[in-house]
Amino acid sequence: MQEELLSNLNGIRREMLRILGEVSSLSHDSIAIEDAIDDVWHPKCDVYHTDTDWVVVVELAGVDKNAINISASTEFLRISGSRVLHKKNLQATYHSMEIDTGRFDRRIFFPDLNLDKENPKVELREGILRISFPILARVERIIPIK
Repeated sequence: MQEELLSNLNGIRREMLRILGEVSSLSHDSIAIEDAIDDVWHPKCDVYHTDTDWVVVVELAGVDKNAINISASTEFLRISGSRVLHKKNLQATYHSMEIDTGRFDRRIFFPDLNLDKENPKVELREGILRISFPILARVERIIPIK
């Protein structure tokens, strides 16, 4: 009975997130709510730009650099991978489990800036992933009047 109730609640949650995802896609919100439908966790991140760079900082404590995948489309940057903190088949009684483990996935939509998406700087230090894309100058072309 409890398993069926939990399954029904998860179904309601997925449907609510799907609807919120559709609404957020209409507004081009930088947070992809529809990603929450999957059975993955979404690492916290800061996104900002300076005069020279567009920067994404992602909290990935305990994640091995070989377990991180970074890809980019024309619309968004995607950071995915897996975090394993506990041994498989560990016989233990947990008193608290607050650290997300398993697969993670995060999409950050690119801003309306002229970015050099081919040459990002990527650094992982002390569990913090930092990706910066240089902002390119917008070139205006002078159009002569004939």
